[in-house]
Amino acid sequence: MSQRRFTVLGLAAMLLAAMVVIAPPAGATGYLPERTYRVTVENLTDNQTFTPAVAATHQRTFRLFEEGAAASPGLQQLAENGGVPVLAEELAANHRVHDVAVVGEGPIAPGASATGYVTATRHANRLSVAGMLICTNDGFAGATALRLPWRLGSERTVAADAYDAGTEINTELYVDLVPPCDGMGMTGTSNPALAENGVVHGHPGIGGSGDLSEASHGWMDPAMRITVERVRLFEVTVTNLTGTQLLTPVVVATQYGRHRVFRPGAAASPGLQQLAENGGVPVLVDELTAKRGIGTVAVVGDGPIAPGASATAMVGVGDRAGRVSLAGMLICTNDGFAGVDSERLPRWIGHSRTFSGNAYDAGTEINTEQYADLVPPCDGMGMSGTSNPALAENGVVHGHAGIVGSGDLSEAGHGWMDPVIEVTVTRIG
Repeated sequence: MSQRRFTVLGLAAMLLAAMVVIAPPAGATGYLPERTYRVTVENLTDNQTFTPAVAATHQRTFRLFEEGAAASPGLQQLAENGGVPVLAEELAANHRVHDVAVVGEGPIAPGASATGYVTATRHANRLSVAGMLICTNDGFAGATALRLPWRLGSERTVAADAYDAGTEINTELYVDLVPPCDGMGMTGTSNPALAENGVVHGHPGIGGSGDLSEASHGWMDPAMRITVERVRLFEVTVTNLTGTQLLTPVVVATQYGRHRVFRPGAAASPGLQQLAENGGVPVLVDELTAKRGIGTVAVVGDGPIAPGASATAMVGVGDRAGRVSLAGMLICTNDGFAGVDSERLPRWIGHSRTFSGNAYDAGTEINTEQYADLVPPCDGMGMSGTSNPALAENGVVHGHAGIVGSGDLSEAGHGWMDPVIEVTVTRIG
């Protein structure tokens, strides 16, 4: 992420006024007049892949582009060569721009979406977004100067069209396009000889005059959907404290009051059962997302978290839920999971809270400790299988008894001591 931030005049006075209402802890920065936004960019085309999109918050007098006006050098580089860093750096150097972010870690395929985070202030409360349509000479999709919602949890969604930067003649030849347009190594780069010195205008689409075809590379406007939501932003880090157990990616959920992801002494929900028996992370995510009293649901980790390793995720919370719970399967168990039950979120920007999580038994499957009843990649030798419905025990969530060595598992090779995870949550926006 590339960012430009500036000091807001009158900050001291605002802080003093805020302290009259409630004084934050020493060192807290929660009253900085800055808001955090989650920006989601969705590719609405059937055939065109986007570069990662550049998003910027700025003053209302700034425009990333205007129809009928020449593209800036940075926008030209984005539209012709996929020059995401060039445009990001150009924006970061502009005194009317507050924050710049790159949305997406790689190309955004047709039908896919990517998410990033930006900050804004009352004086820089507009958003602009642009991403290249890769199989074009100088095409991009985007929108400029969108007014940001101000209330926590409020969002705005807009449909954005495709534009021609007016900087290069549309030859539609692979040799004049940037990879990965054709996927066969035939693409090249923009050609200075094709400069047309025009202005930004609505893209006419693919005409089929070169190597491209309307059927394989065309689209209908709108080409992009942009959703922006005001959120609180937390960094969540989960560390696997066991010396023996792989941990699935961990499900994180904010919650209100008495609502829980799990409760010792109560039956596990169907989603928690699937997580604890089969590593069903998506099943629990879907269940919690639809559950009343649960706010934001996210996942920490792109894959199994090894013993001693950590995984971190940025979690944007668009609600006022004050508590958080986490759960991830201990993979070499029948129905064991590591969990944190209903801990308070840090309130102030810059502050952290660290929790320890113990191992729990979901009470849904008898602990045979046999590879045939466990999910991969427990043994690493292809001997593991899946949960066995015949082993259902219809119990309740309780502290896990550990590995007793009654089957293929051994205490030395698969056992642990509580706590099994450490979780650090830091409010960063």
